[in-house]
Amino acid sequence: MPAKGAIDRRQFLALIGLAAAAPRPTEALELADVNGLITENRHDGVRVLSAGGEFVGARGAYYGPPVPFAQLPVHLVNALVASEDRRFYEHWGLDPRSMARAVWSTITGRTQGGSTLTQQTIKEIYLREHSPIIRKLLEEPVLAPILELNLSKEDILYVYLNRVFFGGSAYGIEAAARVYFNKYARSLSILESAMMVGLLPAPNRFNPHRNFQLSRDRGIRVIEQMVEAGSLSRTAADRARGQEVTVTPSRSAWGGFYPRSVGIGWFARWAENEANANSAPAQRSGTRTVTTTLDLRIQAAAERQLEAALRQHARTRVIEEGAVVVMRYDGAVLALVGGRDYRRREWDHVTQAKRQPGSVAKLFVYLAALGKGGTLDTKVSDAALTLGGRAVRNYDDKYLGEITLAAALEKSSNTAAVRLALQNTRETRELIKVLNVADEAEGEAGDLALGTYEARLVDLTAAFASVANRGRMVIPYAVQRVQDPGGAELLTRVLPARSEIKQVLEPQQAEAMRQMLAGVVQRGTGRAADPGFWAAGKTGTTTASRDAWFIGFTERYVAGVWLGNSDSKSMLGVSGGGLPAQIWRAVMIDAHRGA
Repeated sequence: MPAKGAIDRRQFLALIGLAAAAPRPTEALELADVNGLITENRHDGVRVLSAGGEFVGARGAYYGPPVPFAQLPVHLVNALVASEDRRFYEHWGLDPRSMARAVWSTITGRTQGGSTLTQQTIKEIYLREHSPIIRKLLEEPVLAPILELNLSKEDILYVYLNRVFFGGSAYGIEAAARVYFNKYARSLSILESAMMVGLLPAPNRFNPHRNFQLSRDRGIRVIEQMVEAGSLSRTAADRARGQEVTVTPSRSAWGGFYPRSVGIGWFARWAENEANANSAPAQRSGTRTVTTTLDLRIQAAAERQLEAALRQHARTRVIEEGAVVVMRYDGAVLALVGGRDYRRREWDHVTQAKRQPGSVAKLFVYLAALGKGGTLDTKVSDAALTLGGRAVRNYDDKYLGEITLAAALEKSSNTAAVRLALQNTRETRELIKVLNVADEAEGEAGDLALGTYEARLVDLTAAFASVANRGRMVIPYAVQRVQDPGGAELLTRVLPARSEIKQVLEPQQAEAMRQMLAGVVQRGTGRAADPGFWAAGKTGTTTASRDAWFIGFTERYVAGVWLGNSDSKSMLGVSGGGLPAQIWRAVMIDAHRGA
């Protein structure tokens, strides 16, 4: 180390080339702050936490917690140096011969390494988007020596291993260890460490999730490089070659990593969209942390019960997809399953898909009747009906004449619902709009009564939540808090006071509907949804069984279930009072267990 105040060759290079090598004016170089370098200029990403603070997913770039150098396995560090920069402890940030070779390969259009680990660290933090020629000729030769002046060799390795891309959306060794081996970086074996280092030249090609044998062979090559470098004995290398390696099943899908369940991907994606909608573009850089409303226990129940039902019935009943959403009375979404396989299809049947609600839409028709002074005992005709030259048919082809509103809803009478919609068309349309189900419900009275317009499962479920909470407006949400990379608050959800929430239904109107929907579960078409404790809800089935629904609530939760096919192909023998009601019942029993 030169005497203080002296200028060695590294400083000389820095002085003559600093102007040419300087990054963009907006980038501030902090080459002495080790922890700052780990978080500086990270790729954009979102860390998603459950309501209880558990890490449940990462979208975009996934960075694990930094691993202190003292906790990094020695064999991991040795593998890195042997494979990527064998003279790392001898050079001053540059290896002239290797650098010349790398520059020549860039000029001639070939791909060849040559950058030292110090240069790679500088590139990862500050120079990713810079011209390769300028970067290799001017920027790295200046900044690499400066970095070595400011940091120890251990610090450079610490920064590099906690920053570099390992594939699978994973940045840094901790994230990579969890993505590929479901373990902490400090627990990596020699072969696992060698496989991690082997990923660096081509993370996608050597990804063990894609080609385990190729990845393992590459790791064995790294072990041989360690022997050649003298950092591993032949005996230890032979033992390492025979080590058992278990690659964890991939939890990555659609640009995200979900360690607990890939099915959380739908929820994480929706939460990220909500966080973005409530922040300025300038606040979306780096790795933000989003704390959500997700309840892991209820999410697991929703995934488990939907998959169990589809595994048993999908083939025989011609069911391709299903969806489940569970929320609290205030709209906090606790669980969301947007389909059957997030790896195969990101499309979300809870928050994106619009489908015909069928008889679930009768909720708004009966609310309109109650709003006009009707009661549970008000009579309506269930007699046969012809509308526009076409017969309106009841599901069971039975017609009972004069019956009460409560009995008509329990029976899900089509003829009664159409008569009510004819009497209260304007009021029904207004309720559909006020409850945020649709801006404009298309069609005439018969369409409103039979649910031939389109709506999203999340919006229909929120409308039932407004009934459940006795008429107060419900806006579904997933985000509780958003923090920037440094932990500063970008968004904190402050829930309005109870008195400030908009009353969209009269309390007595909502209470009457609660009782009527409870009757549907106790005596009507929704009996299969009865969980053994108080519950209320409504079945829905569209023409030719293209869609089947059950949406309802207990004293704790509001939930909706949908089954169908993405191409609207008919299912076989599936109605809202059957399989959807059974799934709803199973999810609610699980959700209440231990609640």
